Amino acid sequence: MKKKIKTKSILLTFAVILLYSFSTINDSVAQDESITIMSHGCTMCNVEENNYFVSWTYTGNIPNVSIYFYNLSMTTIEYIIIENTTNLGTYEWIMPVGHPLDGDYYLVVCDSNNHSIQDFVLRTVYPIQEFHKPSQNIPGYPILLIGAIIGIMSVIVAVPLTKKLRKRQ
Repeated sequence: MKKKIKTKSILLTFAVILLYSFSTINDSVAQDESITIMSHGCTMCNVEENNYFVSWTYTGNIPNVSIYFYNLSMTTIEYIIIENTTNLGTYEWIMPVGHPLDGDYYLVVCDSNNHSIQDFVLRTVYPIQEFHKPSQNIPGYPILLIGAIIGIMSVIVAVPLTKKLRKRQ
């Protein structure tokens, strides 16, 4: 009887060790996935164009990534750059005129399936003002044109009238 209990306890211990080893293998595989931002910035940033880029390296199986601007507390997505795009290790985008960002934000690249696999960098983003080209029109041109038309019409009407009046006298 003691031998059966000893055998069962050895088998139970072996099963626990085996199950624990499987769980640690899965944890270590999950931790082998990572994202590291290598560079980020603006390829053309001025009043007219705002072309941004980010490039990163990754380890493990990360088929798709999402890219966001988070607030400084990393609790709220302030701006979605792209969600669930193919993981190519680089992405370029154009910030549209009138975007809502103004100040410091975290640029985050994360695994689309597991947002805890991510890397982030602090980035300052400024509002983009709409660019207006200076007008080529002469200021007051419509008023000048209307005045010229009235003047010409007055001459056309006034000259024959004055000739008629002179003839009557």
